[in-house]
Amino acid sequence: MTKRKTKLSESQWAEIYALREEYRAAGLSTAPADREATQAVITGFYARIGKPAPAFMWFDGPASCVLAYNMLKKLGADLSQLRSQLESQLGSQLGSQLGSQLESQLRSQLWSQLGSQLGSQLWSQLESQLESQLGSQLRSQLGSQLRSQLRSQLGSQLGSQLGSQLGSQLGSQLRSQLESQKLEFPYYYAGGEWLYWVAYYVGAERAGVRYAEGDRTLLNEWDRLQRACGWWFPFEGIVLCAERHRAISFDAERVLHNETGPAIDCRDGYKVYAWHGTQVPAEWIEQRYQLAPETALTWQNIEQRRAAAEIIGWPNVIAKLPHRVIDSDADPLVGMLIDVDLPDSPATRFLRVRCPTKRDFALIVPKTCQTALDAQLWVGGPRLEFYQPEARG
Repeated sequence: MTKRKTKLSESQWAEIYALREEYRAAGLSTAPADREATQAVITGFYARIGKPAPAFMWFDGPASCVLAYNMLKKLGADLSQLRSQLESQLGSQLGSQLGSQLESQLRSQLWSQLGSQLGSQLWSQLESQLESQLGSQLRSQLGSQLRSQLRSQLGSQLGSQLGSQLGSQLGSQLRSQLESQKLEFPYYYAGGEWLYWVAYYVGAERAGVRYAEGDRTLLNEWDRLQRACGWWFPFEGIVLCAERHRAISFDAERVLHNETGPAIDCRDGYKVYAWHGTQVPAEWIEQRYQLAPETALTWQNIEQRRAAAEIIGWPNVIAKLPHRVIDSDADPLVGMLIDVDLPDSPATRFLRVRCPTKRDFALIVPKTCQTALDAQLWVGGPRLEFYQPEARG
C-alpha cells in the first residue's frame, strides 16, 4: 500500500509557491495565442473520442465567437453543439473523468490536510483571480449584453473578420434577422482562466503524487492547450477559437479594476469595466467627471452605487448635493444620518456608513429614523447584513 505523504519541506513549499506564480502569469497572459499548439491539441482531443479533425475559425475575442456562432446558424450551418454529443464526451473523458482519476490518485498518496493546504495555495488562490474574477465577470457581461452591446460594438469588426469566409451572405438582411431575436450563448471552454485546476494537480505531483501514465499525458495536453489560447467553442466538425485578451487590469487585492479604462480589453474591441471587482458602466470610467452625485445615491445595484460614490469621491458626493447632518456617531460602523435633497426627492434620508470591509456606503432609511443608531437598527445593525436591496426615493 502506498504510504501517504504528510508534510512538505520548506524547499518544496517554495517550489509550490513559484509554481503558483508561474501558472498565474500564464493564466493572465495577454500574448497572442499559439494557434499551432491550440489546433494540434484540440485535434488530438477530437481524435480521442473518435471524431475527425475539425476546421478552425479564429476570432479576436470570445464575444466575436458568440456572434459568429449565431450568424453561422442563421446562414444555415449545421452546428451541433457538443453539449448534446461531443461535449458530453469531452466533459467525461477529458474533463470530469480525468479530474476524478487524478483526485483519487492524489487522495490515496497525500494526507488529507496536506491536500487541503495545496488546494488553498493553488486551486483556491488561482481560481479566485483567474475564473471567479476574469472568467465569470466576462461571462456574466457577455450573457447579459448579447443583444445590445455585442451587436453594436462588434458588428463591423465581426463583419470584416467573417467577410472572407462568408462573403456576401453576411449582409444587412442577416443582421436584421439577428436584431429581432435573442442571441444564443454556446457552450465553451476557457483557456488560461481554467489553468487553476491544472496547477493544482501539477502541484500535487511536485509534492510527491504519482499519476497513471495515461492520466499524466492527458493532463499535459490540457496544460499545453490552456497556456496556448483564449476561449474555444467546439462543435461537430468546427471549432471557433478566440485570441487572448489584449489587456487585463487588477488592483492590489487581485480583483478586476482600472480607474482609467477597461479592466478587460479584448482584441475585438469588446470591453469590461470594473471598479475594485465590481462591474460598472463604461461611461463611469471613460467619462468619470460627468458622473452625477445622484447616481451614487440612487443607482439600483448597491455595489455599483458604492463604486460610483468611490469614483466620484464620497466628500464630493455629499458636497455637490444640498444636505443636512441629522446625527453622527463616533463609530464609523454606525455611521452618519443625513438628509440629502435629490432632484426628484428633497430631504431623502440616508445612513452614510462604513462596513467592516472599510468601504463606505449610503443607504436610504425611513424619515422616522432620528439617529444613526436608529438607522443601523433599521437596516439590521453594523454587520455585513446591510448589503441588501432597499427602497429608493
